[in-house]
Amino acid sequence: MVMALLQALALLGITTALRPPPASQRHRHVAAHAASGDGWSALERSFCVRGPVARGYGRGGKTLGVPTANLDSDALGDVLGGLDAGVYAAYCATAAAPDALEPAVVNVGYAPTFEDAPNPVKIVEAHLLDYAGADFYGEALSLALVAFQRPEMKFGGLDELKAQIAADCATAREALADGTVAGLSYSVRHFLRWTTRPFPEASCQWVE
Repeated sequence: MVMALLQALALLGITTALRPPPASQRHRHVAAHAASGDGWSALERSFCVRGPVARGYGRGGKTLGVPTANLDSDALGDVLGGLDAGVYAAYCATAAAPDALEPAVVNVGYAPTFEDAPNPVKIVEAHLLDYAGADFYGEALSLALVAFQRPEMKFGGLDELKAQIAADCATAREALADGTVAGLSYSVRHFLRWTTRPFPEASCQWVE
């Protein structure tokens, strides 16, 4: 019933955002897993977000050696709601291949390590772990965040940040290989497959 209503709103071009669950219910054992910086915790509900890919600061590929697809923050507006800043393991789908789900590690936040050009708003940066194709600026990208890895942190320098990113990628692969998050629900898969639809411009859902 709820999914049918959301789909009907999407056909009208209306952005949808479900109220997030209480913070205490968003992660399982976050204190036990994520506090050490080397673990992960399956989300009680997947956070699904879709939006067009925009050009970022160019720091991912050029500076860090980890290219990212940044969702357009202007298009997203406030759809991120109460989503905690941090690093997540996710699945993503591109408009070119909506049925080929790609593993990804996603940073949600403000990139506090880069003081020269801090992000003024919360952004979504996705590194597709196995993707080696061309850029897809302007095209739609759908993400299903399924596991929380760690909160966003400020690092002492680029070398420290690069080492943590490598660890984040390994942790994301571990999380996505686990049976707890590998089996996506029909609702999540349906959201990802809607990547090819031209409307709404951006949307998000908390999905059981």
